[in-house]
Amino acid sequence: MIQEFIDKQKKKKNIKQNELDELDKLYTDVDKMQEEELHETIQKNKIKSPDVGNDLSFPFKFNLMFDTQIGPTGGVKGYLRPETAQGHFVNFKKLLEFNGGKIPFASASIGLGFRNEISPRSGLLRVREFTMAEIEHYVDPEHKGHKKFSNVKHLKLPLWTAANQKVHKGVVHDISLEEAVQDKLIDNETLAYFLARTYLFLTTIGIRKDAVRFRQHTDKEMAHYASDCWDAEVETSYGWVEVAGHADRTCYDLGNHTRESGTELVASKLLKQPIVKKLIRINLNKGNMYKTFKDKKKVIESYLESRTETDKEELFKEYEANGNITITAEGESFTLGKELITLDRQEIIQTEEKFLPGVIEPSFGIGRIVYCVMEHCFGVRENDEKRTFFSFPPVVAPYKVSIIPLIHNTEILGYIEPISK
Repeated sequence: MIQEFIDKQKKKKNIKQNELDELDKLYTDVDKMQEEELHETIQKNKIKSPDVGNDLSFPFKFNLMFDTQIGPTGGVKGYLRPETAQGHFVNFKKLLEFNGGKIPFASASIGLGFRNEISPRSGLLRVREFTMAEIEHYVDPEHKGHKKFSNVKHLKLPLWTAANQKVHKGVVHDISLEEAVQDKLIDNETLAYFLARTYLFLTTIGIRKDAVRFRQHTDKEMAHYASDCWDAEVETSYGWVEVAGHADRTCYDLGNHTRESGTELVASKLLKQPIVKKLIRINLNKGNMYKTFKDKKKVIESYLESRTETDKEELFKEYEANGNITITAEGESFTLGKELITLDRQEIIQTEEKFLPGVIEPSFGIGRIVYCVMEHCFGVRENDEKRTFFSFPPVVAPYKVSIIPLIHNTEILGYIEPISK
């Protein structure tokens, strides 16, 4: 609403350049504003509701996900998915097995997503049901290089960095991806690689090179789980439109699924040098435990299983000194003697290390990309506005043409090859 107000202000006659600059700055900043800032902007510019001209309420947050009821009585609340990504993560163990347990690897999917768009409009650009295509690329968090980065490292993409947005500077065109990664403008090679592939994809299917840019998320809008995010934006008659997002989601997703499900969604890697570790082993006499504590047996077991190595070391010292240990679980105190528990030291040789993979995600809005291609490939005949046409690149053109002479004539055949080219 504020941006629509700005568009109208910019069309006013005799508007000064410094006023235009201020409006452009506000247009960029409004996406990052919180409720209080939005309210102050509305009040300062005396923005009213469209058509009627009523005062606007104080801005408020709302849930972008559609909720629904599950089951015959509707007793369970559910949500339509706002992204396809979570389907990848819950299947991570199977995907890792399919790849022979090796990291890095990637999974991809295409499907419907749903978001509670406030005001659907602009054709395919603002809709509540849309087709998404997402890649989840799993990496070792300590090694985010990409083996194919050397193929694209020389490219100079139009990068609108977070730093430039803060000081209202424009897009950077003269930095190679290799330099951008080295200077930490882009967090890592894999993220930069996907930016390059997206750029090459968009410009190959018919979107003009001068109408593509990659905008980095600022601190205020960065997702809480991400370390770096870049949106691919395309300039259209509706302004700049986000068509793809590229996020380093770190280990957030697999970490949360591991915690909530109780299933380890981890990968492993061989150590260059084996590590000898001394660990405390806790052995329970489960039969005696049940006889002594009945249903409290599970509470005690859960408590002991959740102990860190430091905790176990303290328990071992107590066991050696007293011949028993005393623990407090769920507010109750339990004393475990030698007839119930034994603790001893064991030495293990560790040849591999488990780790929680990080995820780097390119996510594409297919409808928006289709719209941008159609707008950029749309043309009008010179001096004849009624004659319009699409000029698609061959890779996406819906019609293929075969040139075949009806008569086998040497003279006619001479024209075929040049025309075909």
